[in-house]
Amino acid sequence: MSASAYLHKAFLLAGKADPKKIRPNPFVGALVVSKDGQVLGEGYHEKAGEAHAEVIAINNALANGADLSTCSLYVTLEPCSHTGKTPPCTDLIIQHRISRVVIGSMDPNPLVSGANILKEKGISVEVLVLPEIVEMNETFNINQILKRPKYILKSAITLNGKIADSTGNSKWLSGSESREYVHRHLRTAADAILTSAKTVIKDNASMNIRIPGQDAEELNVIIFDRNLELLKKENHQLSIFYKRNKSVIYLITDKAETTEALPNVDIINIPINDGRFDLEILHKELILRNICQVLIEAGGSLNATMMEAKAVDEIFTFICPRILMDKAAINQFNSSQIQTMDNAVKLQLLDSMTIGEDILLRHKVVH
Repeated sequence: MSASAYLHKAFLLAGKADPKKIRPNPFVGALVVSKDGQVLGEGYHEKAGEAHAEVIAINNALANGADLSTCSLYVTLEPCSHTGKTPPCTDLIIQHRISRVVIGSMDPNPLVSGANILKEKGISVEVLVLPEIVEMNETFNINQILKRPKYILKSAITLNGKIADSTGNSKWLSGSESREYVHRHLRTAADAILTSAKTVIKDNASMNIRIPGQDAEELNVIIFDRNLELLKKENHQLSIFYKRNKSVIYLITDKAETTEALPNVDIINIPINDGRFDLEILHKELILRNICQVLIEAGGSLNATMMEAKAVDEIFTFICPRILMDKAAINQFNSSQIQTMDNAVKLQLLDSMTIGEDILLRHKVVH
């Protein structure tokens, strides 16, 4: 097998991890390979705070009687060189005198300089970046480089770009297959949903994960609620206040004083600048709470606000077979900003598929 084939095998191992269990850490897979090409040890990072992929693969190889000094280590991400919840993986590699390390992607964390440390100790280091490995860790890379969560915006629209009629009614624009896709893939992968109090109240939205044949699953929700409407007694019976054991409702407000909070409600005070919440501060607050990936499910105004702030990384658009010929119907991006074609937001199509009667387009936002 070639070096890229071993790295791809390590990539497949890494993908076995549950992203919510490893965050804020990245996906990492590792293989220990003998000089004659046999895989003697393998492992992947399974849970934050527990053994890294390299440690598991090396221990696995030792249990198989490997002479590590004659082996190569293939790892999808540059080995860590700093002490966090676990010791540096570079120390273990050096300790066992592994002669060659092949790396599938570099770590953007400035604390990590594993490749250089290994080279200084006389270990042969090769960097062979595979696109699929980089893409797998896009959330981690955004967290590290931009110091904010990865934001994914989801909308269901008519053929002419409307998300609701003039009364705000959007049920049910998309088909049942599309709604299941959102729960099974987008909500399941997210650490939280971002929306507004207006949306929650109007739709009586629970914002949890509901998959046919399975019990409903909790999910954190971040709600822009400047006037803390959701804490008013008349709103305490809303579906958003279902019994929570591990998830939190984060209410975003600029109010210094608040009414008595409800269980599992965390009020985050964010200042208002030029009539809008300071999203840079919000990004930091969410990262501090280990919210690394956020799904935006909101109305046209909040969608536009997040786009104008360059805080959207991907857009999932479900195009539904309907047309709303009403100029008062709500647009997917409802902005008063004047924008010419020259400065239109550029998108890169990543995927497209038919789901029931709907068409799903997945785009990356080009910043």
